Amino acid sequence: MKREIVLREGIMTDGLIEEMQNYYRPLPKGRDYVKFRQERWREKESIVVYSAEQNGETIGWVVYDPGKSTVEELLVKPDLVQPETAWQLLDELVKQESLVAAETWQEDKAKQSAMIEYGFRPVRHFLQEGFSITKMELSTQAYFRRLKEYKPVKEYSTRERVALEKVPGSQEPGEIKAALVGLLDKLGGIERFVKPGQTVVLKPNIVSEHGLKDGIPKGGIVTDIRLVRALVELLLPLAGKVIIAEGASINRSATTKLFEHYGYPEIVKTAPDKISLVDLNADETVEKPVPGGKRMLARKIPVTLEEADVIISLPVMKIHFAAGVSLAVKNLQGTMPPLEKYMTHFFGLWQNLVNIHHLVKPDLIIIDGLYGQEDFGPISGTPKKMDLLIAGTNPVAVDSIATRVMGLDPLSSPPVLLGYLQGLGPVELDLIDIIGPPLDEVTRKFREPELDISGGESFHVHDGEACRGCRAYLHFVLSKLRRPDPKDPSRLLIDRPFNREVNLFLGPDTRANINPEEANIFMGMCQQHRADVGIHLPGCPPHTEVIIDGVYRMFPDVEKAKYADKSEEAVLGEMLQQILASLEV
Repeated sequence: MKREIVLREGIMTDGLIEEMQNYYRPLPKGRDYVKFRQERWREKESIVVYSAEQNGETIGWVVYDPGKSTVEELLVKPDLVQPETAWQLLDELVKQESLVAAETWQEDKAKQSAMIEYGFRPVRHFLQEGFSITKMELSTQAYFRRLKEYKPVKEYSTRERVALEKVPGSQEPGEIKAALVGLLDKLGGIERFVKPGQTVVLKPNIVSEHGLKDGIPKGGIVTDIRLVRALVELLLPLAGKVIIAEGASINRSATTKLFEHYGYPEIVKTAPDKISLVDLNADETVEKPVPGGKRMLARKIPVTLEEADVIISLPVMKIHFAAGVSLAVKNLQGTMPPLEKYMTHFFGLWQNLVNIHHLVKPDLIIIDGLYGQEDFGPISGTPKKMDLLIAGTNPVAVDSIATRVMGLDPLSSPPVLLGYLQGLGPVELDLIDIIGPPLDEVTRKFREPELDISGGESFHVHDGEACRGCRAYLHFVLSKLRRPDPKDPSRLLIDRPFNREVNLFLGPDTRANINPEEANIFMGMCQQHRADVGIHLPGCPPHTEVIIDGVYRMFPDVEKAKYADKSEEAVLGEMLQQILASLEV
């Protein structure tokens, strides 16, 4: 009876090199490739060699670079060369390392094919010492689907605390402030987090102007300024400086206008020598390495955050049509500079949301649940009065409780799930001490958006178990086609007949045959291995602008749908070119 495969950390042995030579010998320059790899591994102190053992026998090896979360060699003994055996080795690796990348030699077509079948996708090609190397990333959705059960890469050794505080339904400013004091007292008081004279940065969610229309607030879209004002009043006797910082994510040049729109300058006027506003999209940055180099090796962090003594994150309790929820984990997307925001979509949004938390670490998270937002959030949903504040220090634990308050499963949100799996924080209730009213007293089910990615008469969508990110952003674009066709108002634009059938593929498991005589669009990293046989929309999930550009190529006579201001759209192509130019070659 076969036992499970076990990976044991070891050293580079002559046996491994001999097996590599035997494996690569049939390929042109195979011996030279083994020598090249061997020399590089000797130079890199970070390289780890795992021997794969089953029933006490070595059946293969994995050469792994933890500094870049990259598999540099995967080898199974010749008499065991079956894709399933190699996949078992990879299964064991991702259990302990989570989302990984791989490098393969382009001459090794068999291995590349097996890696693609597993769920890896070629993302770029480069030369090293004359050898053509393919960098492959494991599709996040394929990774989720490979896991037999959701377990973190490490066991959590400490319990987290999350506080809840009800707010009177009248929500008077004094009542909000009193509730905030009660919330913080449950965690040890504001003095636990802020020492006299420190610089405190508050990061609210100010995503768009939709939270205030004709002077009337619409709750659940942006962080309630009454909560921000109350927190500033509590901080002023302690802090040396209070900085309110945000970087708008949709219209990236509009942060200052949004501050003015919501009345933040009025807060500054209460103590102009101590309070200031910072547009993180325009701030100077410092580059910091990403632990494990997952998806990106480094990120540029605004100096305001890097120099802060204390960071307090102030997300809103709301649905996000793509991420499931927009809470603590999602809120830090607004801390990244404009190009970095776009790059996160290009390289992998969910992983990069987790990466940010290793570089920008809030000391305290306070979720604004005065009003939540259900249905099609983060800006187009319906306000939901909740009269609640939630706080804690761990983003995943806080999101776990807030999501349950919303009547949802925390693991249904891809970034929360990934953060949990990678050790950012727990979701289990037996690992979280809830201080305040019991969950069943404050839970109110939030309505989730209904996503429609169905196609039309000649526009076919092939969904291969795509994650909700790709499905949601595609829904947004296709919804713009569900209107009368300017050429024939009796039909919808999406039902326009084409001379060639149009097929759009998304997700890692699409099995539909590809007809090269038809127009084929391949969406996201999950379909990146097909980029050379049709139109490819890069990203994970692709940015809405990328999907719009790709889909509207089928409708050249129709004005493209708008996602951001026209001034912002014009720079996206240039941003992408900067990204490509910065890649390793």
